[in-house]
Amino acid sequence: MRQFLIIISLLFVVTLASVQAQANPVTVWVPLVQAPPPTVAGYLGSAQDDRLVAVGFTPAGALVLAGNVPVLADAPETIVPEGGAGALIQIAADGRTISRVVRVAATLNHAALAADGSAVACGPDGVIVLEPDLVTVRWRATPGAIARCAIGADGRVAALRAVDRTVLVYPPAGGSPLAIVVAGTAVADIALDTANGLLVATGYTQAASDLKVAFLRAYRLVDGSVAWQRYGFSDAAVKGANLAADSEGRHLALGADGLLYFAGFTDGGNSIFGRDPADLNRVLSASELIKFDQYNNPFNLSGAKSLAWYGRFDPATGTLLRGQWLLTRLSNGKGNSIKIQALTAAADGTLLVVGDTACCLQGRSAMQLFGQTLGNYESGEPFALVVSPDFGQRRLWTALAAPGATAGSSPAIAAALTNDRLVLVVNVTPNPANTRALVTVGNPVFAASNGGSEGYYLLMARLDMGVMLLVGGSLHLVFQQSLAAVNMWSAAAALPHSISTGAPAMLGSWYDTIESL
Repeated sequence: MRQFLIIISLLFVVTLASVQAQANPVTVWVPLVQAPPPTVAGYLGSAQDDRLVAVGFTPAGALVLAGNVPVLADAPETIVPEGGAGALIQIAADGRTISRVVRVAATLNHAALAADGSAVACGPDGVIVLEPDLVTVRWRATPGAIARCAIGADGRVAALRAVDRTVLVYPPAGGSPLAIVVAGTAVADIALDTANGLLVATGYTQAASDLKVAFLRAYRLVDGSVAWQRYGFSDAAVKGANLAADSEGRHLALGADGLLYFAGFTDGGNSIFGRDPADLNRVLSASELIKFDQYNNPFNLSGAKSLAWYGRFDPATGTLLRGQWLLTRLSNGKGNSIKIQALTAAADGTLLVVGDTACCLQGRSAMQLFGQTLGNYESGEPFALVVSPDFGQRRLWTALAAPGATAGSSPAIAAALTNDRLVLVVNVTPNPANTRALVTVGNPVFAASNGGSEGYYLLMARLDMGVMLLVGGSLHLVFQQSLAAVNMWSAAAALPHSISTGAPAMLGSWYDTIESL
């Protein structure tokens, strides 16, 4: 019935505009809609402390959350040998029911899904690889504690043993790995690009007692030799360029577009991230470092702040394609801190970034999500950011505190993005006053926390909208963009038949109807 009403409404608007367009061209903004997946946000419902570490989609569209969840009452369980609290939690594609919990290890530090649905999970006891049914063990290895892991399209697996900065690259069936020792002080993350035959690592080098310098480096999978390096400049070079802010590489992702995505930290605007990663003396151009407002331009800072930077690279060559700063602003306009905990990209280059933040996101004081006015800011609250493929627009930037609550010290730690959906997960940390909660919607597994540190997930659709030009009664699509959560535009307005300013009509009420299908 709702789909029928939406179609009738669209036909009415288009017909009305078409009649008027017989004499004059008329521009009409309408949402291009089909029934999207439901929007669902809620908790796992464990009565004990949870800690999620990863999330992804199966090829069939189901969710897989990975983490340490000791007990999930009434959820079907499969326990593989040596399985314990470390589990893969499978949630139906509609986001509303747990279909199975597969216990794969005593503890997990990380996990990842391959395009075919197979998975790798890793932790203090090593690595385990599962077939696409997520129950059958393909192989396992015990090389020591593994901090991060990745699985390639061809089934090869990379495992980061952080204690000695060694990445072990295993063949698809397991067996003897190629060991790559990564130069530097600390390795934070890895990405496995089997299409280009590369292992990419990032972290930092303590170049001097008062200077950390980020590195981004690719190694050939055939022999472990260095294919290319970006950043990793010497102490003398960085200080000589007056770029003495500490920097670290923190997170990597190989996007569904085949490109490499990097997230870094720096404690000031005088950072190497404003320069060519291969040439410290060259300032990035406006087409390489995208700035369009005060939230991606690091000016007016007071003291050291934890600023974020993300970029898209060609993994074959290490060439930076474009990058962008990310920071928050206090009420007095001073720049403030934000931390990226994960990032991912869809096939069209749309970027999803999640993490935790200090005060304050743009528009935080009156922020709404799913028609709900969000609770007050608290330090360390989670955020989600959706960035257009050209980095020229923030399509969504939102906190997640429930109405009347706060959400401090609760980072969003992982995310996944497809052409039509996004999912993120948060580790919610309770406070003594029990006033922390995240926004819930859409009949989730649990709509309220069940006690302790709680795992939380948010699943929502990416919607498309376009500009339609009606000329002589003919309807033409002249622009289209993908949007997540159109109803972030909370001030819903009547859909006009004519737009003269070039700005879209507010579509909040339309999305409220659509997303409830």
